[in-house]
Amino acid sequence: MIEGSSFTDPCLLFWEKGAFLESEATLRRKTAILTRMLNLQGSIGMFGHVSVRVPGTNRVLLSPGGGTDKSKVKADDILVFDIDGNMLHNPGGLVPLEWRIHTRIHRDRPETMCIAHLHAPHATALGIAGHEIKPVFLHGSFLHGGVPTWNNPRLVVNDEQAADLSRALGDRIAVQMRGHGSVVVGESAEAAFFGCTFLEENATKQLEAEIMGGAIALSADEARDCAESTYSPRLFNLLWSYYETKVLDHENSAV
Repeated sequence: MIEGSSFTDPCLLFWEKGAFLESEATLRRKTAILTRMLNLQGSIGMFGHVSVRVPGTNRVLLSPGGGTDKSKVKADDILVFDIDGNMLHNPGGLVPLEWRIHTRIHRDRPETMCIAHLHAPHATALGIAGHEIKPVFLHGSFLHGGVPTWNNPRLVVNDEQAADLSRALGDRIAVQMRGHGSVVVGESAEAAFFGCTFLEENATKQLEAEIMGGAIALSADEARDCAESTYSPRLFNLLWSYYETKVLDHENSAV
């Protein structure tokens, strides 16, 4: 099986409440490939990280932190926490300083299966300028619920900060961290990757349009209608497969 693939071997799945769920081994590979795809896009940066929760458990799979070559993260490099912040497994990698972002939001948002902390350049620039990210094109329409801002540029290194960031996120898909980066969540790794990809692409187009005289945001009706046809599992999987292939081709060509 291709590492991180959405098409998993049935022997790696288990059954719960009438649905097949991916095993922890499969999700470790998915966490690693997600890290490498975001690295290829240039949005995770040196200090970003992602997590995937194992369904039906309190286990949170977390990519290694700053100083790690994000292009080389593999399944064996993934750390494991529980949602209360206890480290359950460390394969010897660098623990992200801001691991509490993940454990707190996974605890507060049990429907969330994937969280990404990004340092995407254009989204971060809009936050620094104090400009709210607004949906300005078709695939940014999923942001029609708004992107709140956590008005604190500091690292998230204690429980109080993590709780405050989680409150700022609320029930939204993404939150800006002023002067720092952003957090994107999803009901699956594929959904979160879609959110990460098009949060930054929307921010890029918005910033470019602002430079040219002003960005015209989608109306509420336009954004809702566009999101109905674009924010869907079909496109989540298409985007994932497209970038997974790009990552693997890039890695193979470098060998």
